[in-house]
Amino acid sequence: MTDAHRELGERARAYFTPRWLEQWRAAPGGPLRKDVWPELAERGFLGVSLSREHGGQGLGLLGALVVGEALAQVGDSGVALGMHVHNEVAGEWLTSAADPALRERYLPQLLSGELLACQCDTDPSAQEPTTAVRDGDRLILRGQKKFVVNGAQADLCFVSARLDGQPAVVVVEKDAPGVRVTHAYDKLGTRSIDSALLEFDDVEVPADRVVARSGVSQLMRWNRVMSRMRFLIAVDAWLIHRMLLTHIVDYSTNRELGGRPLSAWPVNAHALARARADQELMEAGITDGYLRLTEGGSTVPEIAELKWFCVERATELASLSTDLEGGAGYMWDSVALRAHAQLRGLRMSGGSQTTMLTIANHSMACRAELGDQDRAGVA
Repeated sequence: MTDAHRELGERARAYFTPRWLEQWRAAPGGPLRKDVWPELAERGFLGVSLSREHGGQGLGLLGALVVGEALAQVGDSGVALGMHVHNEVAGEWLTSAADPALRERYLPQLLSGELLACQCDTDPSAQEPTTAVRDGDRLILRGQKKFVVNGAQADLCFVSARLDGQPAVVVVEKDAPGVRVTHAYDKLGTRSIDSALLEFDDVEVPADRVVARSGVSQLMRWNRVMSRMRFLIAVDAWLIHRMLLTHIVDYSTNRELGGRPLSAWPVNAHALARARADQELMEAGITDGYLRLTEGGSTVPEIAELKWFCVERATELASLSTDLEGGAGYMWDSVALRAHAQLRGLRMSGGSQTTMLTIANHSMACRAELGDQDRAGVA
């Protein structure tokens, strides 16, 4: 932590409050208004992790964590998800793009909040992939993308598509003919940011708008982008877990049942002890994940496992907490129930929990196979 990180944390904690969130919503309980993004830029909360060379603040991943911790105060994880996509995903695609013209065209407007970015990944099904077909100096993009964070209000779409039969990421301006928001989802949690269904109906895009395509180097970029996103979601879940643990320990210590505190009953004491152990394991995993992302080493399966663990354990604690709160735990003003709703959004963001386990399983299988080959070679 440098002085710049500490100063950023102080400003962010003072700014991101529940009252701030209600002032910036498009409607009560709804998503942020579009005009919040220039305000966030003016306050110095966009491009925090990007290098100064590219117009950012040069505070790295630690800067993103500082802002994320302050955002946890608002009580709705949607804001954090929206900023992860805008700052970390879109920012990384542009700063690492091979064509500097793409950076010059879009990155300054992203950092000023003039443009809002979204990442379009989820196809309706494996049988309905989004495709990009070459037509001279243009690409013709066709497909749909579901559950797009920032999708309804975004100006710039980073669209995963099949180009020449291989995966690619194409930058598409939202106001291009053929781009439509066909549905804005009504969600249980993370409501402070919109999620939408986008349709790309024969959208013409200049061929130079490809920011990532197949190949080892591009696969490494894709892994780097997604691992950062999943890491930040894991931290969001850990922050919810930390808040919930403090809340439910205090509640169950002061709430009596049968003449003694709820927390004194062995079944509850054991569950709370496990939650404290989970909190320490999350902290250790986050430290390890941070070092892997900033100092090198294997990241994809380890970060997928971390995201799974943090979200899963936080969800377990939220479920326990709603039960310990009794009837109050099933009322919408319950701290535990609202946390449970946020975690539902984190379970599918950056890849579902099932996807995280699949990544980890594939990695373990590959390592086992390589280990068998090494042992056979030695023999």
